[in-house]
Amino acid sequence: MDHPDKALRRDYASAAEAMKILNVRQQTLYAYVSRGWIRSVAQQGQKGKLYLRDDLTRVGMRSLARSGHGAVAASAMNWGEPIFPTSITEITEQGPRYRGHLAADLVRSGASFESVAELLWTGELHEKTPAWPVRKPSAELITLTATLTSLQAQGNVLESFALVVLLLGMRRGPVAERLSQGKTLPAAREIMQTVVACCGFVGLAQTWRPMQRGESVVEGLMHALAMPVTTENREALRAVLILMADHELPPGTLSARVVASAGGTLHSCLASALCATSGVDVGRMYERVEDFLGQTPTRAVLVKRAHKLHAQGQSVPGFDHPLYPKGDPRAAQLLQMVFARQNPSRELRAISRFIDEMRTSAGLLPRQELALVVTARAMGLPRQATAALFVLGRLAGWVAHVQEQRADGTLLRPRAKFVKPAQPTP
Repeated sequence: MDHPDKALRRDYASAAEAMKILNVRQQTLYAYVSRGWIRSVAQQGQKGKLYLRDDLTRVGMRSLARSGHGAVAASAMNWGEPIFPTSITEITEQGPRYRGHLAADLVRSGASFESVAELLWTGELHEKTPAWPVRKPSAELITLTATLTSLQAQGNVLESFALVVLLLGMRRGPVAERLSQGKTLPAAREIMQTVVACCGFVGLAQTWRPMQRGESVVEGLMHALAMPVTTENREALRAVLILMADHELPPGTLSARVVASAGGTLHSCLASALCATSGVDVGRMYERVEDFLGQTPTRAVLVKRAHKLHAQGQSVPGFDHPLYPKGDPRAAQLLQMVFARQNPSRELRAISRFIDEMRTSAGLLPRQELALVVTARAMGLPRQATAALFVLGRLAGWVAHVQEQRADGTLLRPRAKFVKPAQPTP
């Protein structure tokens, strides 16, 4: 189900509403749809289609952008025109490409997550898994994690990660000293290993479990989450972390770059990114997917829920990505792995049939949020684990963006456009 704060929002518009929003004729609206600029979905038992309001707004802003730079900037901030150049990740129809390497190919080749992280940071892909030294946790870190355990950190896992990251930074000295010393990559490795340990908050023991010497990130993660150490689970975790490692400019990445442009430390940049990702429209999107799927779903129940949302003009959580009109390749790859597992559960088979029906009846294609939730369920993980896995993978990309923004040397400082407040109703 949609989040309560979004209950009154209508995600879709009728054809008449769409033409009014864009001030275009029916033929022009259909042309926009055929070009992939506006996504549409079919309605059960009805001839007319529904059109995604976010796409209508974006296309409308593109039209306004011809009138001046202010409109261009406004359009760019919401899935619009590119804001600034990057050499880290290219978005293609086949999915993200990291420094020229397709993420899907990196998964298929058996590359380790550590190798992919180093690729994002240095541009070099190591055939062998880089050996990341594991540091002994400090007394302050042990105290903080004990406090977070007592506060039931599993309900606020991303904020807990941010607190731990800030503590790691403070232990490295004052801000100016840390910036002058550099050592970005050793700090990045320590941060990611510590976040792996913090994933224990959402594991069976619901407590911090530090990585051991010689463990890879995936091995440490399986132990922190207290999940069965199987080849299927190992490969699923590796695929999730690699496919989620970077993806252009979502709020977390943009936040990291803004703080980096202002001279922030790596720890401040990543804590900012974590907090930006903890909101209901990003990291907690996985909870919306979980709520929609519910417990022990059947195909018929899920289809009924989806059509009910469409009848209300609302979108189905976990479907259709604005950058992938032909389908999110990351979702397709993960779901293929999940549904190919030995002895898939009745729940997985029901979700697979539901996804197929949404594709044929409404033209809806799954996106990474749905795929991650289904993957986590296949591994028997609790619902809070999905967002934790997402940000653990994304930390690698955030570090690369911090490096790139520092090298650019410009301060990200967009202008605000003043508008008169609406007059209160008497």
